[in-house]
Amino acid sequence: MPLPQNDARRAALVKGASKAKIKALVNLSACTGCEVCIAVCPVPNCIEKFGEDPTSFGVYVNYDICIGCMLCAKDCPWDTIRMVPTPTVAGHQTSLDSQIVHEHAVYEKPELVPEEIRTFVDKQPVSDPIVVNLFRKQNPQVPGMMGPK
Repeated sequence: MPLPQNDARRAALVKGASKAKIKALVNLSACTGCEVCIAVCPVPNCIEKFGEDPTSFGVYVNYDICIGCMLCAKDCPWDTIRMVPTPTVAGHQTSLDSQIVHEHAVYEKPELVPEEIRTFVDKQPVSDPIVVNLFRKQNPQVPGMMGPK
């Protein structure tokens, strides 16, 4: 169970996360909202769920506190989380900003998530070839950063 979040702990996590070479990216098109990733993540509030009905279920990753530990990607039963190089998501607040397609209810109804993380509104889908290729592969690897799944 992760330690409770407070200002000092969050500041330490942000400092540690700023050094992470990889970040978790959830493919919303395939996410079922099962919350396994939330359960295994050692960082409180790093991965959060949204949506109350099956048409809007999903989770997103807060990049400012994602430490790149890979536990969520390893344990996701649906294989919907990829670890991507941090530079490919630079300037993005959450994994909602980093989607390669906008085929999820959250893009039609941004009110499903808290207002402070709606930075994805009016953004185009990510077209970075590294990110796109990672989601096209089964059991992908970031070269030099991940071992076999």
